[in-house]
Amino acid sequence: MRAPRWSTRGEPLEPAGVVGVGPAAAALGRRLRDGPADRLAGLRGCLLAGEVPLLLLLGPAALLPWADGVVYLGREPDAPRLLVPTTLIADVPAALLARAAAARSGSGAVALLPASGALIDLSGAGAIEPAALAAWLAPPRGDG
Repeated sequence: MRAPRWSTRGEPLEPAGVVGVGPAAAALGRRLRDGPADRLAGLRGCLLAGEVPLLLLLGPAALLPWADGVVYLGREPDAPRLLVPTTLIADVPAALLARAAAARSGSGAVALLPASGALIDLSGAGAIEPAALAAWLAPPRGDG
């Protein structure tokens, strides 16, 4: 399957998730840490450290925090296990895109980030513990 072309969606999808990459991930994590405790309890997500950190949160739109540079994700109506940016639509059928993404990721539930081409397997999304979030936000320590 060729890479889809993306355009602006006529009516945005209802947010079901939010993702931050790089500096936006850290900002999103701080917003989550500093927000109400019930917000964290109502969300599940993925914390990925590394050269380019990523924080993806899933949950009700009312609980999803905002931070500069994040992208809100919505479920494709014809492929509800595929999350894409709420304001974008692909030029290929969503069900076909979902099957191709699932085959590539090895999971049925995936988030697709067209700007980077990233495909995030959502099968590992779970509860985010406050201690895990604090450790993820902590600056890396030097070796010596």
